[in-house]
Amino acid sequence: MFISTGLSERAVELWVVGVVEEALRAGPVTPVDSFHDFGGSSLTAMRICIRIHKETGVEIAPEALLDSDTIGQFADEVAARKNK
Repeated sequence: MFISTGLSERAVELWVVGVVEEALRAGPVTPVDSFHDFGGSSLTAMRICIRIHKETGVEIAPEALLDSDTIGQFADEVAARKNK
């Protein structure tokens, strides 16, 4: 797995933002940005969640990203699940 346990929430947040930025092929993306403002779709959200699962072991549904107000909020959810 790419990300080990015990990383700070900030480190996970930066990694997640990078994953989202790559998937959206947009940038720069920051934690306060909305996934939807960059044209994020359910297919893109699915791809992001699959990558997160493959590289961290964290299972998270695309709805978590689609329903988040900001990418940072989604990253916080990933971090919380990663550090359980």
